[in-house]
Amino acid sequence: MWLMIALILGAPVAEQVDPTKAVITLKPPWVSVFQEENVTLLCEGPHQPGDTATQWFLNGTAIKTLAPRYSINSATFDDSGEYKCQTGLSMLSDPVQLEIHSDWLLLQVTSRVFTEGDPLALRCHAWKNMPVYKMLFYKDGKPFRFSNQNSEFTILQTNLSHNGIYHCSGERRRRYTSAGVSITIKELFPAPVLRTSFSSPHQEGNLVNLSCETKLPSEKPGQQLYFSFYVGNKTLISRTTSSEYQTFIAKKEDCRLYWCEAATGDGNLIKRSPELELPVLGLQSTTPVWFHFLFYLAVGIISESYLPRGRARDPVSKSRTGDLYLHR
Repeated sequence: MWLMIALILGAPVAEQVDPTKAVITLKPPWVSVFQEENVTLLCEGPHQPGDTATQWFLNGTAIKTLAPRYSINSATFDDSGEYKCQTGLSMLSDPVQLEIHSDWLLLQVTSRVFTEGDPLALRCHAWKNMPVYKMLFYKDGKPFRFSNQNSEFTILQTNLSHNGIYHCSGERRRRYTSAGVSITIKELFPAPVLRTSFSSPHQEGNLVNLSCETKLPSEKPGQQLYFSFYVGNKTLISRTTSSEYQTFIAKKEDCRLYWCEAATGDGNLIKRSPELELPVLGLQSTTPVWFHFLFYLAVGIISESYLPRGRARDPVSKSRTGDLYLHR
């Protein structure tokens, strides 16, 4: 089971990690263990050819070992703390906080901080690996998962709603309850906002630029977002690496609600923008009003010259409402 969890958790990390920064992994993968249990820390990073020397630090103090593997046998409270490592050609790794506990039941996690979309593995672990039954997993005091014998549970794809305090309980003669563990889910990227380069309202038939605006954090250089653009229920373009799209404004009667989506490369995380309404003006005549007035006035004068004598009248008259009428 640990191998399966390591594969699930390790696969995305390899794509996102800064290649110049060392990385610490744990075997078994849990960041909290009981006293007298064993745990091994591995430091992965680039080395000089033929030189595997690795520097380890515990709470900022160098550990007297140069091996890339640091093993803790029969852990004590003195082994608790913040671990970092560095190889010959790497920068210092991000810290890993290891906690040593003394209790009957322990909720184990692989990290306390995740990025949305990452898996979250939970293990309800008993002292000395004693069997525990009728286990319940809780979030913020409310049970969300029951298992009669399986002590492990994985949330395959986290989102911001998974922030909270987790603990577990299980029975062995009586019910035991673990301490709470605070889990933080960081946002990978904010929900996109669809913007247009032109001010509204738009003229029917105009070309308009749409921009689906969002941003990945700088610490995720290996990630690529894909964008899709829609109008109403119609797809304009799907899964393009460009966050911009050009389209012609269609007829005035058409739906003018545009929106976009941003998604990770694997499609596991998709976020949608609010809808953007683009008001559209119908095609309007470009002929000035004064031209129409002079035209109709001229037509009226010409018509008058063909009327019998005595029937001539004003070519143009006004109604009470001010509208112009032509007399024929």
